[in-house]
Amino acid sequence: MNEELTQILRNYKDKVLARKEAYDLPPRPLNVKEVEGLIEGLEIDGLEKEKFTIFKSESVAKLIVRLLSEEVRRGTFPSSYVKAEGLTKVVKGEIKSDYLSSEEALKLLADMNGGAATDELINILKNGLFKEKITDILQETVLVNEQEFTKLAQMTNKEEAARKIIKSWAEREFAQDWRLKDVYQGVTIKVGDNLTTGHLSPSKRANSRTDQPLHAQYIMEGREDETDFLDRLEGLKEETDNVIFVAGSALGEGSSRKSATYTMLQILGEPVEGEPEKKAGGVVVAKSFAPIFKNSLIASGILPVECNTDDINEGDKLEIDIDNRELIINGDQELEIELPISFKLNKIAAGGMTYFDAGNELQKWAAEYCRKNGIEFDESKLPDQVCEEDEKPPQTLAQKIVGMNRLDGKDTILPGETATVQIRGVYSQDTTGPMTLDEYQSMAGGDFGAEFVVQSLCHTGECPSTEERNRHQFIDDFVTERGGVCLEPGEGIIHTIGNRFVLPTDVIVGGDSHTRTPRGVSFPAASDIVAGAMKYGKQDLTMDESVRVIFKGEPKEGITARDLVSTLVTYAKKTVGKDVYNGRIIEMEGVEFLNADERYILTNAVAERSASAGVIPSDEKTLEAIENNLEYLKSRPDSDTSPSVKNAISAIEEFLADPILLEADEDAEYAATIEIPLNEVEEPLVAKPHHPDNVAPISEVAGTELDEVFIGSCVGGDLEGIRAAARIVDSYRVPHDVNFVVSPAARDIYNRLAQDGSLAKLTAAGATIIMPGCGLCMGNKRRIGSGAVALTTTTRNYQSRIGPADSRTYLGSAYVAAMAAVLGKLPTVEEYFELLEI
Repeated sequence: MNEELTQILRNYKDKVLARKEAYDLPPRPLNVKEVEGLIEGLEIDGLEKEKFTIFKSESVAKLIVRLLSEEVRRGTFPSSYVKAEGLTKVVKGEIKSDYLSSEEALKLLADMNGGAATDELINILKNGLFKEKITDILQETVLVNEQEFTKLAQMTNKEEAARKIIKSWAEREFAQDWRLKDVYQGVTIKVGDNLTTGHLSPSKRANSRTDQPLHAQYIMEGREDETDFLDRLEGLKEETDNVIFVAGSALGEGSSRKSATYTMLQILGEPVEGEPEKKAGGVVVAKSFAPIFKNSLIASGILPVECNTDDINEGDKLEIDIDNRELIINGDQELEIELPISFKLNKIAAGGMTYFDAGNELQKWAAEYCRKNGIEFDESKLPDQVCEEDEKPPQTLAQKIVGMNRLDGKDTILPGETATVQIRGVYSQDTTGPMTLDEYQSMAGGDFGAEFVVQSLCHTGECPSTEERNRHQFIDDFVTERGGVCLEPGEGIIHTIGNRFVLPTDVIVGGDSHTRTPRGVSFPAASDIVAGAMKYGKQDLTMDESVRVIFKGEPKEGITARDLVSTLVTYAKKTVGKDVYNGRIIEMEGVEFLNADERYILTNAVAERSASAGVIPSDEKTLEAIENNLEYLKSRPDSDTSPSVKNAISAIEEFLADPILLEADEDAEYAATIEIPLNEVEEPLVAKPHHPDNVAPISEVAGTELDEVFIGSCVGGDLEGIRAAARIVDSYRVPHDVNFVVSPAARDIYNRLAQDGSLAKLTAAGATIIMPGCGLCMGNKRRIGSGAVALTTTTRNYQSRIGPADSRTYLGSAYVAAMAAVLGKLPTVEEYFELLEI
């Protein structure tokens, strides 16, 4: 054994032991250098007789083959390419090995399920080797990029096997085994209501999110009633491997963390053979799901089931009958259940969106090629064709925006209808971004297919660790190399900057629950769905119903957009119930008096209502904002080099030449209509701990003493909000025992506040001004102390989100926050309006 291989194995041994000791987990997947060393080791003689320390049960030769077989990621990771190239050399005889034959190497290539292996398999076929076997392998492969498809298509004139493969793809033979079980069985682990993605994936553990097995060990941190969850799970798994997760209402509300779904896979799924750290499958039952989390479960191949879970207890044996749509408790009690629509069940049957979406795209390419080149195939295997309506149905605003982006020739859409829709732009941020880029490589993504991709470093830009700075560089390189734009640390929050790329006719997808735009329509999503939108520039979208909210009149002086956010809750409670928003689009009218930033505050707020999206009709103020955004984009240093920025500039110029300002049809149908008479809003509103829906008038909480005040985040760091705060604190001094922090949402906002003297007023009053970014909002960088009471302008105040479980957070406007900072407590109504006049 040579010195290089010895060192690689020694380092690997150390990695195995260290991870075992620290976390009692297997080692992380092999990296590029390790795979390169193992491939070279295949040619070293005599390793079948060598042993290596902790791997004494197997020879070094067997160890090398096992590690290459089981410990390298599938997809288009750098290590995947090294493995595929090395195995191909063995198949071709360019590497001679006593430990791995050409046939065995070919089997390992097949087990990679496409991705980096696809191009190598096509090359081997082109060389005339193993034609029959490779034909069989490629017929079952769906992770194929367009350039690889084109390469195979160019071989059809000379190679019958290539024609056979493409015909097979057109007939969708790769999907023959994509079937759900008829019945799912398991024993129950039961949790309560309002379990958030922050409980499944704690924000303070954000650095471990891409390490799925490790991150899953932090489940339920901050959820005091579930501290023994892992112990209970271990006890149940001693009885059976099939555990079904059962919850109450609003499961998965909060941030759109794919890591929350990774955790569910780790605790419920079965290990995936040949793919390190991956697990697949599982069933989750709840009274109701947050839409983003439900879609994330489906995208990962987990079955979400909705029903009344009151009668289900921990330890109960459950049987879920798919055909009859019923759940049976302990072989006796039957409950009716709601399952996802057939399209989404098919996605689950495929194991999730990675293979399902790739298969759909591959079938489309293959069918088009067969038709164009006279290759007969069974066209009944194609999806049903869309038919135009004889009479177009009335459309809500959201339906009009989505309908005009359909790619199947139809321009309307109805609730419950699924269509493939163009996604012009995609947002990604730095705590979900690493997962998104992992998913992108898992689905064998090349250059971005979306017109623009904006990646930020706003969540970890403040006080980053060395590990995070290294991650920033990786993210930046990855995104820019594929045509996206990566913002610098401190340049701005993803939504604040990303929204400057958006038009009123756009459909946008982003990897953060606050991907909400003040124009167009935006759908936040988990990392794999975001990666798919990046790759394809389109997405299969099932249209949701809309709730119409009409603001009547104008608010009195001092009642802000942030107060209007709270009226969404209070008036829904008074009329149809606040749950009316769950899983629906909120369409807001009557807010012409708000500027673009204030409109964003309103559309952002739909995230906390568990709505799938929020829309506001565009108008002349919208066009003015778009013109300003165009100047911003043209002033960027990458305006001539970044494809995403250049595409956005071109699209905005084309739009402004002939603007389209859509409105809902007068006879459009809504799930509900809520009217909010603004003359009834007499005082500011705040959200009390521990939920954004826990709304109260300021008079109810006046006098509450505070330890922390934070003005910032995507909805609190806007220009006019901070300017107003500066005017309020001018000539005052914040008490010593109040920590007052201000964070503008973007660098250009920061600069304008510096130029007009607002920052000087704030610092003179005792504020700390920090770099533009997310600040205290997520709780991964900044946090508050034990027992602390905070008032913030951020989006959420869930227990343990920004501090320990015994801390409390109130949410309010920048006006309330500035007054609270100088008073050291929440103001009375009288104090509020007195300070407002100064």
